[in-house]
Amino acid sequence: MSRVNGLLLAICLNGVVCGAAAQEAYLAAGLGISNSNFACGPTGCDRTTNSSRVAAGYRVNRIVAVEGFYSNFGRARSSDSSLDGELGGTALGVQALIGQLGALDFAGKIGLTSVRSDFRPSATSRDVATVRHNIEVAYGFMGAYRFTPNLALRLDVDIVRVALDSTVIFYSRGADVTTIMLGVMVLF
Repeated sequence: MSRVNGLLLAICLNGVVCGAAAQEAYLAAGLGISNSNFACGPTGCDRTTNSSRVAAGYRVNRIVAVEGFYSNFGRARSSDSSLDGELGGTALGVQALIGQLGALDFAGKIGLTSVRSDFRPSATSRDVATVRHNIEVAYGFMGAYRFTPNLALRLDVDIVRVALDSTVIFYSRGADVTTIMLGVMVLF
């Protein structure tokens, strides 16, 4: 029994030492593109738009970080019969990052986000302008390289649903939006 207690004590002390050395707050900002995966209609569409993201986070240890973020997905255009016009989206949420966090960061991300979906119909559309707020799951990954102890280049890939009619699993009149952003991260 004393070997098990000794092993557990060693694991706990190692976690405390590693965790204390890695705790830090950070701010991140990035610009990039977003791609909406909705269907195109007879007159075509423009699925790719500019996007931006800002985040503030805290590294709990070398494996886990928690961050709050705001993303703007831009405005994608479709001419499909179920979505004839422009669909834009913004998101405000919280994500957990789990992975290797150090001089070279690589982590998976998952969290909840409040998505504001904003639809503006085209001149020929039978739909009306609509704004919806939905709680959605956001996921993706993050990679960063530190140039200095306090400055890093950061790449974010996020996937979130932007939809007018959405439930937990199903949605219509919308799209899963993938964003790819490159930016900087300042660590404190």
